[in-house]
Amino acid sequence: MSCLRKVDAVTVTANEPSSIDPAALAATIEEQGYAIIPDAIDHDFCDALIDEIKRIEHDFKIADGVNDFEGFHTKRIFNVLTKSPLFGDAAIHPRVLPVVEAVLDTGLLLSGITSMNIGPDETPQLLHADDGMITLPRPHPATMVTTLWALSEFREENGATRIVAGSHKWPNVLKPGQAHESIAAEMPKGGVVVLHASTWHGGGANVTDQRRFGMSVQYVAGWCRQQQNLMLGLAPALVATFPTRLQELIGYSMYRNVMGHVDRQHPAVLLGGQSAPEMVWDKLSGPQAARPDRG
Repeated sequence: MSCLRKVDAVTVTANEPSSIDPAALAATIEEQGYAIIPDAIDHDFCDALIDEIKRIEHDFKIADGVNDFEGFHTKRIFNVLTKSPLFGDAAIHPRVLPVVEAVLDTGLLLSGITSMNIGPDETPQLLHADDGMITLPRPHPATMVTTLWALSEFREENGATRIVAGSHKWPNVLKPGQAHESIAAEMPKGGVVVLHASTWHGGGANVTDQRRFGMSVQYVAGWCRQQQNLMLGLAPALVATFPTRLQELIGYSMYRNVMGHVDRQHPAVLLGGQSAPEMVWDKLSGPQAARPDRG
């Protein structure tokens, strides 16, 4: 059975009129730890993603979680880029990616995409910070940004993500299971909440009889390690079919003209590209770089 299936094209466009101001949203995220974009995603694209999630869950026999954190009534799909090209379109969405770039910078990397299908009777997830493994003293500038997509409506009663506003500025982390005042990130279908990854949050309880479809698209600064190892998890032949910007986000790029090179070559050469990078050493050396007396 082939992992990747061709799907009908879905136009990924911003809803009009656009009122997205990446710089203003980045300032909001810096201040309160999150920002909600209510109508970021076209409903047709949401429906197409839900259809693909349902297909993948069926074809790959995706089971509910095996621990309380992932959810005993929640189905999660990892490494989704191997299973449908639509998820790649999500990673470079024109109304979401610019906001993340405004927080991290354009040299960022895709850290992973995970679908989250929360079923009835799911209990609240433990509050946590997605950058909890980062050992930098807190608070610190964002090294990771999590975007949570409401593919179906997010309501408090069906498991909308709960957020502890301002917690990205705390000097200490919460202990696992520690309760704290939080708000439900309620959003209409097509909404996206953008989180500073130091912000404490967790999936809510689903006390309805309906499933809540969501998706996490995470990014990290270009000098950080990705949570999902996309360079090993995605075959180069598959990545070669992706848009250039998506290839860069996966890791076929160089941060600040040095981090990520392969034998002094741009990693895109591994995909058949012919890019000849200007290395940081070239920039530092200036026009007199080629001096024979250098050891």
